[in-house]
Amino acid sequence: MKSIITFLAISVLTFGQNSKLENKIGEKIQGNFLGNGKKVTAFVIKTKEATGNPIENGTPAEFEIRFSDVKLKPIKAGCCEIILINEGDLNDDGSDEISIYQAPMNGCTYTMTTYSFIKGNWIKIVQPFLIPTGCESFSEKDLQNRVFKENKAIYFLEKDMSTENGKLIKKKATTNH
Repeated sequence: MKSIITFLAISVLTFGQNSKLENKIGEKIQGNFLGNGKKVTAFVIKTKEATGNPIENGTPAEFEIRFSDVKLKPIKAGCCEIILINEGDLNDDGSDEISIYQAPMNGCTYTMTTYSFIKGNWIKIVQPFLIPTGCESFSEKDLQNRVFKENKAIYFLEKDMSTENGKLIKKKATTNH
């Protein structure tokens, strides 16, 4: 009986992981980040534990994104918890881009930044923008739809805080590469 329960628990966990937008969102995702057609795993690692309260002279935890292929340099992400998003190929270079949805040190306004691996380095192709959450969680679909390609241009959705309900507005990303 115990082995049947263990099997069922593992099956449910495995099913849940595979259904997460086909491993495109989470603390561990897969993608064609090198543009060679091979899947590489990206994962979040805590590189430094927090000590005390960062708001009161403590030090925050630090995070980094690492990859299963050593050709991809880690992305130093700083504080705090992270959700990774495989954005697909936004800039038509043959490789997938990666967004980092990151918790604030304090409060409910998250940041999102999108990177592309260009000439051996991770380059921000969508500058960080804020996502006020009202301390509510977002669905995976909502996160996946925040950065997108339309007519060969990259856009992101940002809340218009001048409106009563914080309507989402489409903004064209300015790239640095």
